[in-house]
Amino acid sequence: MRGGYPFWNGLCRLSYLPAYRKFLKPCDIGRVQREYLFRLLKENADTVYGRLWDFGRISSYEEFAERVPLTVYEDYIPYIDRIAVGEKKVLTSEEVRLFELTSGSSSAKKLIPYTKTLKNEFLRGVKPWLCDIYSRVNGVSEGRSYWSVTPVISSEKSFTEGGIPIGFEEDTEYFGPMGSMLLKKLFAVDSSVKLCSDTEDFYRRTALSLLACEDLTLISVWSPSFLSILCGYMAENGDALCDGLAAGGHGRRSRLIRESLRERQFQRVFSNLKIISCWADGSAADCVREVEELFPGVMIQPKGLLATECFVSFPLVGETGSRLSLYSHFFEFCSLKDGRIYPPDELKPGEYELIVTTGGGFYRYCIGDVVEVLKTFPDAPPLIRFLGRKGAAVDRFGEKLTESFVRKVLGLLGANREFSLLAPRGKGYCLYTKARHVTAGQLEAALCESFHYQYCRKLGQLDGASVALVGGEPSRVYLERLRQKKMRLGDIKPASLSAEDGWEDWFEILEYRE
Repeated sequence: MRGGYPFWNGLCRLSYLPAYRKFLKPCDIGRVQREYLFRLLKENADTVYGRLWDFGRISSYEEFAERVPLTVYEDYIPYIDRIAVGEKKVLTSEEVRLFELTSGSSSAKKLIPYTKTLKNEFLRGVKPWLCDIYSRVNGVSEGRSYWSVTPVISSEKSFTEGGIPIGFEEDTEYFGPMGSMLLKKLFAVDSSVKLCSDTEDFYRRTALSLLACEDLTLISVWSPSFLSILCGYMAENGDALCDGLAAGGHGRRSRLIRESLRERQFQRVFSNLKIISCWADGSAADCVREVEELFPGVMIQPKGLLATECFVSFPLVGETGSRLSLYSHFFEFCSLKDGRIYPPDELKPGEYELIVTTGGGFYRYCIGDVVEVLKTFPDAPPLIRFLGRKGAAVDRFGEKLTESFVRKVLGLLGANREFSLLAPRGKGYCLYTKARHVTAGQLEAALCESFHYQYCRKLGQLDGASVALVGGEPSRVYLERLRQKKMRLGDIKPASLSAEDGWEDWFEILEYRE
């Protein structure tokens, strides 16, 4: 290996080692969580939100759970609007450094306020996770890494009316100042690729950088389908990419990998790769198999649960599931079995909806994710696994389409007065509808109002939406298909979104509009 990468990786590991040791050290789970909760309440008592719910007089978890209501994103919109125009001490005593953009369950776009405390909360999960990989995966410290973090949307900077930036400046911002400096030396792909003018240029530059990297040891992406698409791009454009490598001074490397790309032998192209980190739970499970076929023998580590609003869990090498990031936020769990809300120290194995309180100003926030608690421990964070989004949602590649959002789309298109059902078809979505006026272009434009849907489209993970005009009695057909899946008629609710594909085999299709 060249370039002093063991040295720089070693510095990363050393800088993250204290957080790793703290996480592994036996602890009183309840005390750790409550102390952090009370610190947040005290620090934010003199804010608009803190005064509303009397944070300063809360002295126990029971009082917190009784006084402070459960929330969803829509509850924060009035406060975020005030922050966006420059008002201080609205949700937190700290200033909001930036807003991150994401999609919501009922709103197409959400602005998530980021404070210094929230970024530190993320670091308390990132550090022990990365240190565990460095410590326990042989050879990963010998080379460089490919991290895909920030969505490639636009090179144009955006600010709120009050001058607050929207989006991180660099991908490495997730790792803090020290980590940012070190990891820039270790990244196989320069973060400037996010500023590419189009998707084709993004794939070309990313592929060239990766193919030039002889010592790639770690890949961290979100959706496994993105990695499959990227590998497909390399195989389909292998000769042109190898010519580009040779022209850039990598002639030897070009000769070595040209034939391997033709044969799609990526384990030979990246012969030093030790670990791939990606989604592998929920709807991503099917996509992981393709990555395993592309990289036989390489460790695939399922990611923990990470949302734009919070860092929930991370995996430890050798374990099934991921550990609750106990030092990141204050967590609560609403049982899907009995509806009761439990703090982490009272958990038992089962399925729960996640509730978080963070230093970014979200309190008792229901993020809409459902997890399974696999195992609990008396003095260590519980082991959990992501199951999916609560309620009707389809999230095959990270597009996060939900029933409520699709209903809004149909309303805007005027397709909600007749039978209309959006469902997967091939690599895209199809609207099966009796509304003759709806075009595929109108549907695609409306769906692209969702941040994550648009992102998946830009990366090529989704094809464009289509419209299928249907005849006959589609509502009846819909009921019949679900009934054949052993659902009782009384349990089948009208829906605008289906996770099932293959509806073209059920409905009477009069015309497709691509």
